[in-house]
Amino acid sequence: MTAIHPEKKTKTTRYPHHRQKVMKGNYAAAEAAKLCRVDFVPAYPITPQTSIVERIAEMCASGEMDATYINMESEHSVFAAAKGAATAGARVFTATAGQGLFYAHEVLHAIAHLRLPIVACNVGRPSFPWNIWSDQSDSLSQRDTGWVQFYGESSQEVLDTVIQAYRLAEQLNLPVLVVLDAFYQSHTSENVWVPDQDLTDAFLPAKQPGITAVDMEHPKAIGGLVPPEHYGKFNHNFWQDACRVETAAEEIAAEFAQTFGREYHNVEAVNIGPQTKLVLVTVSSITTTARGVIRSHSEVGLLKLRLFKPFPRQAVLEALRPLSDGARLAVIERNFMGDREGALYQEMQRALYGRPLSLLDFYAGVGGKDVPPTTVERIIQMALREDAEVVNWVE
Repeated sequence: MTAIHPEKKTKTTRYPHHRQKVMKGNYAAAEAAKLCRVDFVPAYPITPQTSIVERIAEMCASGEMDATYINMESEHSVFAAAKGAATAGARVFTATAGQGLFYAHEVLHAIAHLRLPIVACNVGRPSFPWNIWSDQSDSLSQRDTGWVQFYGESSQEVLDTVIQAYRLAEQLNLPVLVVLDAFYQSHTSENVWVPDQDLTDAFLPAKQPGITAVDMEHPKAIGGLVPPEHYGKFNHNFWQDACRVETAAEEIAAEFAQTFGREYHNVEAVNIGPQTKLVLVTVSSITTTARGVIRSHSEVGLLKLRLFKPFPRQAVLEALRPLSDGARLAVIERNFMGDREGALYQEMQRALYGRPLSLLDFYAGVGGKDVPPTTVERIIQMALREDAEVVNWVE
């Protein structure tokens, strides 16, 4: 492995107790894992995630990061090892992508329903036809496994979201997946403000074992056969905490803003009011492009989804409340789930049931195809047409 020398750090006056560095999104994820003082990192390389675990391996080998790092033989084994370590009470981090996440599907269910507060990063890429470029089909196909899902727009947001994810995971005993776009984020260098360790420690205290961890003084069975009369109780408890995610994530983000100076929300509304005729609905890096385009369109707004699972229905409804009846929403999809509509459209349709808003779906950027400003402009023009199709493929 080629040694990577740390970039020169400079103090910044914008965010006290931070250092400004230029780093790729994958390195931002690795830096966040170090700041969170994770105890255990099982790893298996898969493009375009590999440099996350490579960077963590380097930091562990140099002593810069105090964690147990283990190379596993497959992604299924990675998440199985993560499950075991979390059951023992460790703070666990790992990363994967594409087929790696698909291969671990069985274990993802087990981790969620055993209520293990693991945080993982997924660098989104598709499956077949074989492809390593940016796509969200891998993570969105896991939306029913019980994992909380956040999508980052920038490398800064990835680093900050991983830190917040551990607070949420350990508060509710739910695993969290932080997703970043392949290459547009994972391998693109950006300015990132890295907090000092003591600032992170104040926000994220040392992990407590919790009710799901092995306790030698109070033995319990874990993962055993559950009869029908008790199965519903486990799921009801899970449901109650899943229903708390939307509110808890906002509260944690508000505390994060007070500590670190950067503000986040489950959704972000831009230029949404009674005058808005069209709202673009986006996740991840396409959001940045859309921000620039709508500056030239006073009648077009933007709804960024940061929290995707559990779907933040209340926040979405509140963000869209100012719209006049008959306004349209154009959902931009970087996924294909083998269905008529994309995953974002389906979730938005559920959330907006009963509201007289026209919902349109646009497949754009599937398999890593670039979505430049000209494509977003085309989507706007197509969506504003009186005879606009409900589902559209934008080439």
